Amino acid sequence: MGKIEFNLENLQKCLCAACPVQADSTCAREKLIKMQEMEDKTSDPELVPVLYCSSGKTNCTDLDFEQICQCGSCSVWKENDLEDGEPAFYFCQDGEAR
Repeated sequence: MGKIEFNLENLQKCLCAACPVQADSTCAREKLIKMQEMEDKTSDPELVPVLYCSSGKTNCTDLDFEQICQCGSCSVWKENDLEDGEPAFYFCQDGEAR
């Protein structure tokens, strides 16, 4: 397992935008709207509420970590063997994959 690239291909595969953990997050919703308006979606990971396995913890404070994350069903997670890394899930809370 290597470093997960923060690129458009991985952004398009990522499931974070539809994750129950951030479903009720106003912060994540606002960032998603801004992300959709951005021409270069990979320019600033801090502005993008997805692909936390690459970029690390969110700066949104209203995520619901009581919800079940869906990392295990994400193709980025599967393609990069993230089950063997640390953390295994909840990259938005625990930081990027190592």
